[in-house]
Amino acid sequence: MKAQLVFAAGCLLAVLTASGGERSTIVVEPGTTRCIQGVSQLDRKRYFTVCDEGAGFDQRVPEVVYNELVKELGVSFGRSLGPVKKWKSRLVEDTSRPGYADLSVLKEFAPERPSKQFFADCGSNLHVAAHGAHNAYPEFMGTYVKGTSEHDGVPEYLPENLDAAAELAASVLKYGYTDFDRPAYFEPLNEPHWEFWNDSHLADWHLKTMEAVHEETPGVKVGGPCLSVAYFYRDKYRLWQGMKHFIDNTGGNMDFYSFHAYDFFQWKDGDFRGRVQSGLPLEGVLDLVQNYSMNRFGREVNLVVSEQGGYVLGKHGMYDGEEEAAQLAEKYFPGDSFENEMKKRSIVNGLMLRSVVANTLVFMDHPQVQKAVPFLLPVTWGWDPEYYAQLYVPYGCTDPSNPVATHLLDFYRFFKGVAGRRVKAACQDPDLQVRAFVDGSRLYLIVNNLSSRPKTAELQGIDVNSAEIRRLGRNPDFSGRYTEEIISFSKSLQLDGLEALILMADFDGPVVEAGKVNEIVCYGDQVAVPLQNADLNIKVPLDKKIEYAVLRIGLTRHVGFSHEPIITLNGRVLDVPLESCAERLEDREYAVTKMIPLDPKELCQTNRVQVSFADGDDGAVGTAVIRAAVVE
Repeated sequence: MKAQLVFAAGCLLAVLTASGGERSTIVVEPGTTRCIQGVSQLDRKRYFTVCDEGAGFDQRVPEVVYNELVKELGVSFGRSLGPVKKWKSRLVEDTSRPGYADLSVLKEFAPERPSKQFFADCGSNLHVAAHGAHNAYPEFMGTYVKGTSEHDGVPEYLPENLDAAAELAASVLKYGYTDFDRPAYFEPLNEPHWEFWNDSHLADWHLKTMEAVHEETPGVKVGGPCLSVAYFYRDKYRLWQGMKHFIDNTGGNMDFYSFHAYDFFQWKDGDFRGRVQSGLPLEGVLDLVQNYSMNRFGREVNLVVSEQGGYVLGKHGMYDGEEEAAQLAEKYFPGDSFENEMKKRSIVNGLMLRSVVANTLVFMDHPQVQKAVPFLLPVTWGWDPEYYAQLYVPYGCTDPSNPVATHLLDFYRFFKGVAGRRVKAACQDPDLQVRAFVDGSRLYLIVNNLSSRPKTAELQGIDVNSAEIRRLGRNPDFSGRYTEEIISFSKSLQLDGLEALILMADFDGPVVEAGKVNEIVCYGDQVAVPLQNADLNIKVPLDKKIEYAVLRIGLTRHVGFSHEPIITLNGRVLDVPLESCAERLEDREYAVTKMIPLDPKELCQTNRVQVSFADGDDGAVGTAVIRAAVVE
């Protein structure tokens, strides 16, 4: 495949063509590096991970699984659970220090070192995020209980003796691992009960743990609070208060702050609908955390998302969607063969992948995100060979000698090889997530349609005779679909509703950097503002040439109100594109991030942004942020 660079003239931000906004233009400049806050290089270990601790992986899975994941697809490791709880039953109280653990058995532990091949394949450290299990610390450290907090029907507690708990965590991280498998990130507790969120005891525990861990293993970062949800816009940003209080109670000083990001689907009106935070809503959530931190402490904070994805909530609170998938399978492809079972499974798998892809593309454009782990487990054969979130199942769910890939593996197939520096690629259609990277002579253009409606995207900036294209979407029978092909390329890309694609083009030799822009993020002076008070100011440095700029407004409203805000910048009413995916984003509330291209010539040192709706002041504005691309 050969291609020639064709640089588009004028502004990077393309103008939507006719036909009701369903036809769009994507402008690509492969020779122009696009930095965000100074970062352009894609770090695959941050995003393309499996939900597995990594240690001993080459011994725990069949060789064919190891080779496909690690050697062929370049998958890294992402998350482990319960590092301290693994030791709880083996520890006794130190008789000379009541309330503290006797650490002798831990200090005598000899962790298993990796094989030479595994070390060579994965590097010096697995770069895993580890979070603590519930009730993991010995009861002799005391139990701090809050209200009716419980986990799986058992009262949930935090350790009372925080110094002893911090010492234990630091010792586990020091003695319980080798330098190879020691976690890079540590969250003391996975998804604490909401009654602890505002409690200073939770924050003090995290601070003491961070201090102790830094002393014993300086390379390990400590953070939290590892909240179970990311929809901070709920109830007009009332849910934001939990994260806000934790940030305040820790002085913004944790190595990172963390939460999990999930979509929650239900079968409704002939499709899977529900609370969708992936894509546009998540953009505003990430802006919110940084905007608040900048206003409160004068600095951005690092983030870790140790679980992310999307589920169907089934019976008995299980996230599997088995009942809904079975009904669709019976309607569209009845039969009880194993092949039909795998196709049925792909219905729910496809929902997970839809959320994971949309989330990942958001994380890519927020360099503060240090780690983002999709909840995709390699194998769970030891405790449930039919588990819904695993990449491989035994054939017939009974034959481990014949591992069969599920549709979930297509996430890693889709992103195989994607690497390099971020380059200019943009589209004014808010339904299309567009990212592009250049690695040597190869361009990767990623486009994800957040809308249920088909889209046609006209390409500018690439002249390609042929290209490889990967598509990830769903069939009319709701089963998952993944395809790869080499095509005779035209400048028009067709995307089905809720479909993602990657276009890969190879050039005649390395793509030379011909220019560079750095998107500086400029934050508003307020966050989580009721709509009736949505009058914000954003300072933008004008001492350098700004090539393009985008205003990002994160907002929420109750269901049934208008999706079309009236936004003014310095007194001028802006043209705000309306996303076709708005109907997917309106379930328990409507939440979105409006992306509005700006003319840099109209920017002032201090820019006044006002937000309102013609049908009243229901709702709230979470953030107002301007990304200004400075020519370097």
